[in-house]
Amino acid sequence: MVKNNYKSGRVATLMEGGFAGNEPQDPTVVGQPYPMFGNENTMNMNQLLLNNIRADMYFREELPPIKTFQGFIEKSVKEIKESTPWVTGTHTVTTKKGMCSGTRGVGTQGRPTRLWMHLVKLFTLKPTERQLELLVESKQSPYLRVLGFLYIRYCVKREEIWDWLSPYIDEEDPIIIERLAKTTWPLGKFVRTLLTETRYYDTHFPRLPNRLAQQIVQGIKDWDQKQGRKEGEDPFGDSKGGGKEIRRNSRERSRRSRDGDRSHRREDSSSKRRRDRDDDKEPRDRRRRERSRSRERGRDRRDRRDRDRDRDRDRDRDRRRDRSREKDRRRRRSDSRERH
Repeated sequence: MVKNNYKSGRVATLMEGGFAGNEPQDPTVVGQPYPMFGNENTMNMNQLLLNNIRADMYFREELPPIKTFQGFIEKSVKEIKESTPWVTGTHTVTTKKGMCSGTRGVGTQGRPTRLWMHLVKLFTLKPTERQLELLVESKQSPYLRVLGFLYIRYCVKREEIWDWLSPYIDEEDPIIIERLAKTTWPLGKFVRTLLTETRYYDTHFPRLPNRLAQQIVQGIKDWDQKQGRKEGEDPFGDSKGGGKEIRRNSRERSRRSRDGDRSHRREDSSSKRRRDRDDDKEPRDRRRRERSRSRERGRDRRDRRDRDRDRDRDRDRDRRRDRSREKDRRRRRSDSRERH
């Protein structure tokens, strides 16, 4: 009898072994991975989507041989063509009816896109902070930037998401969302969606705390107001009454501001890392000083014991010498009396 879950049969067999040989980079070569937030086994991803990724033959056969970040970049540029989690037409949230559909999940699983499979591959590589920066600022392909943005949304601490993504909310590079439907978005719209939405094309992003979500929404409003936009105005739509010159000037102001924010974030991040290293260094120095003092105290104790032992040895030698002299004097006096 078939089990009443979609893991039965071939999928369960394929999923044995976790991430199918997709292994992390060597931290002694590339550096320590950027700290991750949440569940380190699931990447905070929807379980159905993650299981289908791990069961896909492309993920299990094409991606495990890639062991380096550069190899991952080259493969991603070649393979990624759209930005939805599911291949269009293969997934539906409506459960199918019938003897062999509802029980086995037929028609509700779908096929993950290459983008999401490469996202999980990136997760298994354990990227460093520098590698994440290379992704979100890549000039090779906008889909490398999408990979970086998605990884940050899924895996980075929630308090850091705004600092990472806010410099890119006005990016105008076009990306294909659904290839078959020919749906395209400006990259900035995709970033705004990551910041303000939890649901995206039949999957979910990790939920943000309410206060943080409100701060992010307010931050976007403040930015748009700073750029001279009215409330509710589409930042990527045609400007009314301003023409191309106004749009070009707005883009230039946005670019300069983004560059400043990006530079500021890098400086803050670098300063934080230095503070963390200093914070770690202080206890190490304290322990080193304590060990040094302990060694000096031990050396002093050994020196005192040696001095005491030498002093006792000298006293014993002096006492033995005095006893020997006393014996010699008594013997001479006794001999003298016997002669007389």
